[in-house]
Amino acid sequence: MSGVDIRPILYTDLDDTLFQTARKMSEPVSETRLAAIATNGHHSYMTETQERMTRWLLETMRVIPVTARSTEALARCRIPFQGWKIAANGGVILSPEGTRDPNWSAHVSTLSAKARVRLEALETAVHSNNRERRLRHWIVVEDGLPIYFCVKSNGDEAWLDAIEEPLRNVAGDAFQCHRNGNNLSFTPHGISKLQAVLHLDERLRGEALRFGMGDSLTDLPFMAACTMMMIPPGSQIDTAIGRT
Repeated sequence: MSGVDIRPILYTDLDDTLFQTARKMSEPVSETRLAAIATNGHHSYMTETQERMTRWLLETMRVIPVTARSTEALARCRIPFQGWKIAANGGVILSPEGTRDPNWSAHVSTLSAKARVRLEALETAVHSNNRERRLRHWIVVEDGLPIYFCVKSNGDEAWLDAIEEPLRNVAGDAFQCHRNGNNLSFTPHGISKLQAVLHLDERLRGEALRFGMGDSLTDLPFMAACTMMMIPPGSQIDTAIGRT
């Protein structure tokens, strides 16, 4: 049918899937394959293989990023995504024109209001136990709405070990806790990559095949909602299933 995009849909994570920071590169960094600008100078790059794969994916599929990055951090990504985007761990759905899906935003606004006090309590808990400034932490905020809480180590990833259990106690059962390497996050239940993908899928799906790609265990739910799943070798998912 004329005017109908029949290409398959690819819902894909970004960090450690399509690109990674320089310290994780398996080959020398090339500025020609710069993938995302970081405000702290720790930019992300694609390997030669990732660049070839990404170019092919953009030519053959409707590629929709599904990322924990805020909309501001996503805007610093160099990959030319032209369609819909999911950001902030599912907290935001952006149209191809850059506008926010109003129904999803209303849903997230309600959940954010309920989670605000506990998100602030998580931030206070880290601040109180971070006298040596080993950790950096922040609440991801979109349009004035707190979406989720993130903690990273400024050095050894093991520095997160001491704070993880106390934060889990503060969060209780109202949050999804996720740990992957140097990233520890707490997201209110109801806000997730899966729920955002399902919401957007109702609008886009039609008869299109859908592929899901990601590296993290928190990517698995949205990947499992697709026709087929793809994972990078050596990823958290790959390790968890015992292949590496």
